[in-house]
Amino acid sequence: MEEQIQQAVEIANSPSSDPVIKEQALSFVSQIKSSTNGWQPCLKILQLDTASTNSKFFALQVICERLPLLSDSEKISLKDMIFNYLSSLISQNKVEPIFLRNALSKTLGLLFVHCTLNCYATLVKDVLSLAYNGSTFNDIATDYYVRTLSVIHQEIGDQMITRDNRSQDQHNLLKDSIRANDMLDMTSVWKKILGHYTSDAVVNRSLADEIINNTIICIGSFVSWIEINLILDEQYMSFLYQFLGEGTNAKRRAITANTFNEILHKKMPPSKKLELINFLNLGGILNQLNINSNAIEFDVSMALAKLVNQIGEESITVLDKCSPAELGSADFRSLACSKILEIFPLIFEFLSNEFDDISLEVFPFISNFLLLLKKNITNETIDLSAINNDEILTTLSKNIILKLKFDEDDDGDDDDTIEQFNEIRSKLSVFLDSIVLLNETLALEVIINCINEFLFSKIGDAGSQPDWRTIELGLYVLTYYSDMLRNNVMNLPKTMINNSRPYFVFNEMLCKVITSSTQILINHPLIQLSFFELLLKHYTFFNNNNIQVEGVNKEDILLKVLNIFISNFGVFSENDKVKYRSWYLFHRFVKMTRPKVGDFIIEELIKSLLPLLSFDFQIVSNKNKLLSNDPSAALFDLDMTLIEESGSFESQLRVFESVGLLITLVSSDDGRINILENVLQPMFTSLEAAITKLSSSQLEIVGLVQVHHYLIAMGNILKGFESLRGQQFDQSKILNVLNQVSQVILITLENFIDFNIIREAIQFCIVRLYIILNNNNHSEKELLQSILSKFISCIMLNFEKLKVLEIISFINFVSQIFYQSSTDESSYILLSSLLAPLLSKIFMKVENDKNKVTDEFSKQEVLDLQRSVMSMLIAISNDHLNSLWLANEDNKAMLINVINTMLSYSYNHQGTDLSIVKLSILVLNMLCQGLGSGIVVDPQDNFRSDNNKFEQVNELLISNSILLVAELGLKVPAANKNLLKDAQFRNNITLEVCRLLKGIAHIGFEYPDSNTLQKKKSENATDSNKFTPLPVGFNEETCQQISNTLVGNFGFPSELAAQLVQTLVSTTDRNFMKYLIDLVEKF
Repeated sequence: MEEQIQQAVEIANSPSSDPVIKEQALSFVSQIKSSTNGWQPCLKILQLDTASTNSKFFALQVICERLPLLSDSEKISLKDMIFNYLSSLISQNKVEPIFLRNALSKTLGLLFVHCTLNCYATLVKDVLSLAYNGSTFNDIATDYYVRTLSVIHQEIGDQMITRDNRSQDQHNLLKDSIRANDMLDMTSVWKKILGHYTSDAVVNRSLADEIINNTIICIGSFVSWIEINLILDEQYMSFLYQFLGEGTNAKRRAITANTFNEILHKKMPPSKKLELINFLNLGGILNQLNINSNAIEFDVSMALAKLVNQIGEESITVLDKCSPAELGSADFRSLACSKILEIFPLIFEFLSNEFDDISLEVFPFISNFLLLLKKNITNETIDLSAINNDEILTTLSKNIILKLKFDEDDDGDDDDTIEQFNEIRSKLSVFLDSIVLLNETLALEVIINCINEFLFSKIGDAGSQPDWRTIELGLYVLTYYSDMLRNNVMNLPKTMINNSRPYFVFNEMLCKVITSSTQILINHPLIQLSFFELLLKHYTFFNNNNIQVEGVNKEDILLKVLNIFISNFGVFSENDKVKYRSWYLFHRFVKMTRPKVGDFIIEELIKSLLPLLSFDFQIVSNKNKLLSNDPSAALFDLDMTLIEESGSFESQLRVFESVGLLITLVSSDDGRINILENVLQPMFTSLEAAITKLSSSQLEIVGLVQVHHYLIAMGNILKGFESLRGQQFDQSKILNVLNQVSQVILITLENFIDFNIIREAIQFCIVRLYIILNNNNHSEKELLQSILSKFISCIMLNFEKLKVLEIISFINFVSQIFYQSSTDESSYILLSSLLAPLLSKIFMKVENDKNKVTDEFSKQEVLDLQRSVMSMLIAISNDHLNSLWLANEDNKAMLINVINTMLSYSYNHQGTDLSIVKLSILVLNMLCQGLGSGIVVDPQDNFRSDNNKFEQVNELLISNSILLVAELGLKVPAANKNLLKDAQFRNNITLEVCRLLKGIAHIGFEYPDSNTLQKKKSENATDSNKFTPLPVGFNEETCQQISNTLVGNFGFPSELAAQLVQTLVSTTDRNFMKYLIDLVEKF
């Protein structure tokens, strides 16, 4: 068996083994591991001189896994065999590979854990007896001794490992056993080990180094749960101080620093901790070492940084957790503060390290130090001036700011590195915020001096080439300074911020950066973007006349900014990242500032941007699926997100909108129109050429995408005009241009209606035209009506070609027209003719698609379409256009269809998404309130007529709605009372049917506020001349109808029905819902 195991292990570990045989070998060794007796042949393998290291390692693994499950007698037998194996290694003076020594040590450690409390209590002493006979050490046994102790600590004392209560109780008993039986021997022999193996008498220096290092690790591990005074003697400290300062043994130095960390971390009262810190005097010792953290090994520097941070944190904890009496003691406080002051030079040393990972190690101390000062900022009884003074805070501030600088070997061109460094900067900025709170004057002085040094100190120096990192740091600190003001870190009254001295100083520095830009700004992406981001953050400086800087002409400053934007430093940068971001920032800057400069300047800016108004792209890849063998068929249904193209179309759209904005800033009507025509004409020409090419030759995706891009680009130019009002330009001239644009767009739609990306682009343009023309309230509405009529007609004729998302977008656009058309008769007439056919097509689309749903995505599309159409139905009522339903016979017929559809959705609540059920009930409620009297009673509906009536209102709408409320509000929850505990059912159905019933009860009357029962305040209530509001009260006739239905159809006692109606009209929506739920639960 032993031979078979060895062969299987070797085959399993060999990279050249045959895969089939290797699989068999792995299966065999797995069986050995899982078998109850597999550990026994593994023990025998350890006794074989011929056994390979792989076989021995496997054998020890099997033994360790099986050991906890063995009986006491089996454990004793196992222990004897393991000690025999260890003795043979000692007698042969055989140094096994480290992984084997660790495996055997783990076996010994587990023997201690699983045998000490029940069958074998002297393992630690027995291993020690092999290592040390009272006068001499055996190197092999000593190595196993300290390794075994480390395993024991990992198993029972490591606080980083979470254990269940039962295991923790057992481990506590094991710790007690060590404290009672082995602690004195261990701490005594550790000292002797350190003395012996650091002497020159040692033969095997390599093994001796391992023993020393593992002993130091043991000291650090066990100190958390043994008597600390046993290792706090002069000889111990002498060894540890020696190791800490050893410049030639980096590993030992790092291990020693970690051990001191553990000693400092030992839990004890604040007074005792301060005694420990003072006794160790680590701050003083480390200062004597004159550490240069950049010159020593990384691991050592990291370990020392952690140690310095721990010294500081423990000292701060002493002050933070001590008793008032201790804190009041001058001697106690002075000693604690001195320990904090002692490590500040070391904190600054590691903070300035070139590796951020090392610097981060001292961040916790800085954070807790500043937190301690902030906690005591108003404490006048305790003097902390020793650590809270100008010198410390100034030096700390300067070091924090210097740490904000990019390293010399960082070119600032790697996004991941920049992101990581920005996280560090964010933490450093929080430290600066704390210092500002502690001493505003000092912090601002340091920050301003640093900005002046980094940005302005080299101005005028001939031949001096500033480092981009210094300039970037200056801009970063200036940005921090501005953010500090914006976020009001200084806690100034809001009205004082813009008039405060720090704000004036910032404005002066901002102007200085702009005026000295040629000497300060370097073509580096981080500098370019920081500068433009800073300008955008403070756009108010440029358009607020109340903000002035002495000696600065703001118009000149603004012109300089615009010129910087329109240069190789900004929108024409050779760096794509800078260029694309600058396009966005320039667009935002122009939009926010609307710069008041001369027409000539605006024209020159636009001329400068013209080269950016053309498209140069190639299709890199197209992941749209081919639906047939005809490649052109795929062009009818393209997903632009699946098309990867060269160029920068999405970013470029910002430039088009910027041009549109700039054109609106031209004061001359003729000048504005001429520029607009000059900008649009090349686009018309290019678009016409692209359309001609597509029409005359085989369709290609490049040409189709090009048409799409030109349409979207035109739409974005128009988007710049959206904020203009009619009085700002000559109406007839702009109408001519907009008419020309609309003709181009509509002709394109007629020719390319089959292509979804063209339809989407044209709708985008139509929406832009609608907003411009509707905003400006022209006396001539013909153009707007003509555009809408042609567009809507074209869409309706080709409705079956639209994708669901297009239909939703079209519905939203029509809803927008509803909102704008309550006072416009021509729009009203257009909508009245559109309503019935549009809803008919939508409902048909919903039903067809519901029957074809095969996946979750399709199901979600149908739900989105249902939500959109119901939102439009609700918008009709909200926009005071209920008269549309009665405007013609087609609409009346559609009204009946809508009512039946909403009732169907509501009754089918189990098979319908609850959001759809909720919306359908809401639609019924809006119809009841708007048309429940059979005529339109909304006083704000300008097109209502008493001659237009809905004769079937009671039969179709009111009666069925009451029955629906009784069904969903009473009958359904009564049959399944668990529904009343379902929050979604209550909020989406129960509450809405309560509101529907309340709406029925208030037909012809003002619907009360849902929370107060008071009359709702209409948006036009302040203008009493506009309309006569509805009366306050409730409809007795419909209330009686509710009562009769409950009695006649559902068997309610008449008194209970009357009580329900009385509660309905006298309580809020939610209170009535509670009443209804209580009623259901009682019956």
